[in-house]
Amino acid sequence: MNVLVYSGPGTTVELVNHCLHTFRHFLSPYYAVTSVTAETIGKGQWLSGCALLCLPGGADLGYCKALNGAGNQQIKQYVRRGGRFVGFCAGAYFASANVEFEKGDQYLEVTGPRELGFFPGSCKGAAFKGFKYNSEAGARACPLDVAERLVDVGSPSAFACYYNGGGVFAKAEMFADQGIEILARYHDGPQIDTGDGNVAAVGCKIGTGFAVLVGTHPEFSAAALRKRSSLGEYPQVLHRLEENEDSRVKFVASLLRLLGLRVNDKITKPPQGQMQLHLSCLKIADAQLLQAILTSLVKPIGDAGNNSNIIFGENDLFLLETQPPKSSKQPSLPTPADLTTSLDEVSSEKSAFRLKLHLESWPTTDETPLFSISSYFQYLQNERSQTASSFNFGTPLLYGEVVTRVATSADEKGRNFSLLRELPSGFTAIATTQTAARGRGDNVWISPHGALGFSVAVRHRLQHQEKAPVIFIQYLVGLAIVESIKAYDDGYGDLPVYLKWPNDIYARKPSAPGQPPPDKKEVVKIGGVLVTASFDGEEFILVIGCGINVSNEAPTTSLKIIAESMNPKLATFQHEKLLAKILAKVESFYEVFVNSGFKTFEENYYEHWLHSNQIVTLDEMNGVSARIRGLSMDDGTLVVDELDEFNNKTGKAFKLQTDGNSFDFFKGLLKKKI
Repeated sequence: MNVLVYSGPGTTVELVNHCLHTFRHFLSPYYAVTSVTAETIGKGQWLSGCALLCLPGGADLGYCKALNGAGNQQIKQYVRRGGRFVGFCAGAYFASANVEFEKGDQYLEVTGPRELGFFPGSCKGAAFKGFKYNSEAGARACPLDVAERLVDVGSPSAFACYYNGGGVFAKAEMFADQGIEILARYHDGPQIDTGDGNVAAVGCKIGTGFAVLVGTHPEFSAAALRKRSSLGEYPQVLHRLEENEDSRVKFVASLLRLLGLRVNDKITKPPQGQMQLHLSCLKIADAQLLQAILTSLVKPIGDAGNNSNIIFGENDLFLLETQPPKSSKQPSLPTPADLTTSLDEVSSEKSAFRLKLHLESWPTTDETPLFSISSYFQYLQNERSQTASSFNFGTPLLYGEVVTRVATSADEKGRNFSLLRELPSGFTAIATTQTAARGRGDNVWISPHGALGFSVAVRHRLQHQEKAPVIFIQYLVGLAIVESIKAYDDGYGDLPVYLKWPNDIYARKPSAPGQPPPDKKEVVKIGGVLVTASFDGEEFILVIGCGINVSNEAPTTSLKIIAESMNPKLATFQHEKLLAKILAKVESFYEVFVNSGFKTFEENYYEHWLHSNQIVTLDEMNGVSARIRGLSMDDGTLVVDELDEFNNKTGKAFKLQTDGNSFDFFKGLLKKKI
């Protein structure tokens, strides 16, 4: 299920990121947390998979412009049918039936009715004086008194959180019979002369759904706020917020529980807004080459000149750290005196990562306790010794324990293309946990602990395209994954793991104790492959993204569960060993592919796939029945033969593109991908 944060007119990247980071911290690994545009909301494609929709802080009029009409209709329909909604500050104003903001101020006044109307009265503000757009002038550590309903699910009875321009839910007590309950009050009397009370947060029962509206910003952690010491009393505000951080964490957790979401039981204070990454290589020579590449990417910041250690991507920033060199002959990249400096001070528009470059030794198990990089490289070296490939898939290796997605260097929108184009072919990124992994189209999911998620950058020369078209690489990688699983060790060759067109890995579901083995058709997805491509000069720059359920516990089906169901029982897969096998296999397959094309692998591919002679329905062809023939070796499309009412071929065939169609294996339905 997805937790979606609106990102569009009316809000900013910084405000959206506060929500994304907070929700990922509290809700991982149970939900995929990502942003959603106004266009997507209006089309309603998000409805069935949404566990919570959030409207963050910002400017209410921007929300009106983007969401009035179709967008709001979809939101109301979602909540009335059992959905969950939360609005912070401007999102709370927007979700009220009427807005009165800075009434009488010729520059700031915003008044009028609103379409959502989850709170049936008026949200009036700003509750406290001093608000200015794009400023901390009106910011304060605002004390709140919390209602027993939230205290019962873990909230403190009182605490202070960040406030800047939020409203009061006027006369909220009058709407109790309309499903409105008071969740928190401002401890200090609001500085607006309305006599309408001091309610700071409300819960709204809407049909079978529920909405929470909050006038303050409990989603802002003190660690993530920018430290602007020159702004009057703002340092004191930050100090007060830091003192209340434990209470804020408990309050946010209680809101999410009230909304019916499953909250991580091991909640702690969120870390600084910078995720830690480790970059290492199999060979010292490769590390030195990588160091030279990264040195060329370091950009001057202000007066820092060449002593800066910040690497800029289009959407991300990297604070570069290096190990002190053991040899005086070994140059080192500049290391900042204070590595705790927040990159948000440089730019609040980009996600920030701390990137440690390991030049002369691999990261220790203390640094990467959930993935042994030294074991991985030893396995990779052993696998490579059995092949004669000239490629180097799997090194350098970028590892992060928790990241949004492992394709940090590039995604379908060229996330950091200026960095990607500098990286060597074979560069691999892996994470123990991904909070917003991506599939085909707009599909997003979490990759929790137990899944193996990785991405590989490949520079595919244009000269290879005629013999080895890019479209076949997803098939090649899927085949390499299945064969690596079956060749993991003695006894693994009979594991019921299969290929589903175009890019999924499936497995037969294990039978329950005492039950007969299930039919081959009773399969479940355990992994997938996604290849994104950018063209640059004389080559395609590819990012091959893969995700496999390796050691996840039930109810998720994983390789571990399948291996344990075998007779005799097989040992659990080691992530390091399996990754090394897969990358070595992909590497050796790719070398054959660029020289001989996919035809070499055709027979082997069909041995593992699920679709031989399968009869399907072509949804886009008015329900025509067809039998799957196989892959076209010319262009990689799926070829199907039309059938008559007696399942005989009519002589007409169709070619189906991988990017334009969705295959519902269980219904035998091929339909247009939305």
